Amino acid sequence: MRRLSAILLLCLAGSCLWGQKIPAGTLLPAMLDGTLDSEKSKPGEAISAKLRQDVPLPGKGKIKRESKILGHVVAVSPASDGNPYQITVQFEQIEVNKSVVNTSVGLRAYATMELVAQSRQPANANSGTGTSVWDLNLSQVGGQIAYSGQKVVKGNGQVVGRIPQPGAVLAVPMANPEFGCAGPGANQSEQAFWVFSTNACGIYGDDDMKLVSGIGGAISGQVVFKSPKKIMLRGGSGWLLQVN
Repeated sequence: MRRLSAILLLCLAGSCLWGQKIPAGTLLPAMLDGTLDSEKSKPGEAISAKLRQDVPLPGKGKIKRESKILGHVVAVSPASDGNPYQITVQFEQIEVNKSVVNTSVGLRAYATMELVAQSRQPANANSGTGTSVWDLNLSQVGGQIAYSGQKVVKGNGQVVGRIPQPGAVLAVPMANPEFGCAGPGANQSEQAFWVFSTNACGIYGDDDMKLVSGIGGAISGQVVFKSPKKIMLRGGSGWLLQVN
C-alpha cells in the first residue's frame, strides 16, 4: 500500500511539474480529429485534436508531435429568430509524456480542412516527381511562404521564422491587432506554427464564420464560433491553440 501511494504521489508531482512548464502564450498547432456539426453535436460531447509538430518548452523540453489535446462541446445553439448558429468548445487537457495535464487554452487561428490540405501543396511550379520535401515552397495559412530549401519563412520579403524540418515552423509570434492578436507578450521564445503564418489570427477559409471568443473572452478557455449558416468544424481542420 505504501509503495502504491508513493507511485501515485510521484505521478501527481510529475503532472504538476509539467503543468508549470507550459508557459502562458505557448502555441499548440493541432488538427481536429472528429467533425463538429451545429445541427448534430451535443453539449458534453468529447472532442480531441493532435499536435502536428513538436512544441518547444523551457529547458529544452518539448511536447511531442501527435500528442492529444482533449476537451468537450460546451454549448450548441441552432439558428432561430434571426440569431446565428453558435458552437462553444473547450480544450482542457493535454497529454505530455504519457501524463495528462490540465490546461486552459484559447484559439489564435482556425483554418478549414480544405485550406489545411491546400497549404500542403507546393507553391513553386517547378516541383515535381522525385523532388525532395526540402525543395518545396509552401503557402502558410495567413499568406506567408515557407521556403523549405532555405529553411526560412518569409512575410513581406522579411525572414519571420525558420524551418527545423519539413512541415514544421518555429518563430516568435507577430502581432495582428486588426484581428485581435497580440505579439508574444511575456513569452518571447520561439513557438510552433505548423501550417500557420506567424501573424495568423482569426478564421481562415470560411468567410461566414466568425470567432466570437478565441483568446481571453468572457470565460477563459471557451472558444465560441458563430455563423448565419450551419457550422461544420471538420476533422482535419487546423487549430492554432494558445495556452492562457
